Amino acid sequence: MKFSVIYNPIATKFSQHALDHLVYRFIEKGYSLHSVSKSEYAGHVPSLLRTLDPVSDLLITLGGDGTVNEAAAAYQEIDQHALYAHISTGTTNDMANNFNLDRKDPIAAIDKLAAMGEPTTMDTILVNGESVCYVSAFGYVAPIPFLVGTEMKKKLGHAAYVVSALPILARPPEKLTFTYTANGVTKETTACLALITTSKGMGGINLYTDSDQNDGKFEVFFLHKLNPRLVAEIFRHYLTDTIDIKKYTKYSTCFSTNEMIIRFPGKLPRHAVDNDGNRAGFDLTPQNNTLHYTMGKKIRVLMPKQ
Repeated sequence: MKFSVIYNPIATKFSQHALDHLVYRFIEKGYSLHSVSKSEYAGHVPSLLRTLDPVSDLLITLGGDGTVNEAAAAYQEIDQHALYAHISTGTTNDMANNFNLDRKDPIAAIDKLAAMGEPTTMDTILVNGESVCYVSAFGYVAPIPFLVGTEMKKKLGHAAYVVSALPILARPPEKLTFTYTANGVTKETTACLALITTSKGMGGINLYTDSDQNDGKFEVFFLHKLNPRLVAEIFRHYLTDTIDIKKYTKYSTCFSTNEMIIRFPGKLPRHAVDNDGNRAGFDLTPQNNTLHYTMGKKIRVLMPKQ
């Protein structure tokens, strides 16, 4: 049984010690090391994965949420051979929660994966046919991850997102009117923020305590209105990681589905991004004002049971 590792050296919590420990633990488990490859630039992971997947039985990435995003995009294009696993060494590490691993301690995550990892599968989302891994967002706070630079994340960690959020939170939210079709129902609505995700959370906070990444559905959250009191409440919950999305039902629409179409009859979102601050793969233009959300391929993964 061969395993390969792809690592991102500029991820906030990456260390040579974590990489060495990962290799040691899986050799100890009985795997033989095929290769260790460095991701040298944004968008490099897919080409590395396409090369290593056919010759590996297990492929492990070491990096942030964006690394998983690149891996998920590659898996949409190939017939997966190697079981996939991920150790989070980024800033917010939402995917660590989704993989049932430690968000803050890569060594603890490695030990748990080596000792308790079992094969399962994980859902992915496509937007207009392109992978966005685990969350797609547009509206009020969607651009925050994109505004946070690598150096700021290294210096401030999770607080970098808070600093970047302040100018946006100080402005009134932009309202967007659109029509959505899901679960056999079509409705027109107005919202200032949309989150579409298979994840337990985003931005380093837990949003869905009972989220299942292997149920063939994604979660939809439309926030319809905001006032200063609600902004202060959400921001307080954000700082303490106590947000429960169900508390905001009178201000929002929440549901699960496996397919959704959003059409913008008028104004388009000023900001549209997918996970970890990457610009969206879909093109929002007056000629192409429809977003079609579908389930992507399930990825075979190694993770501990919940």
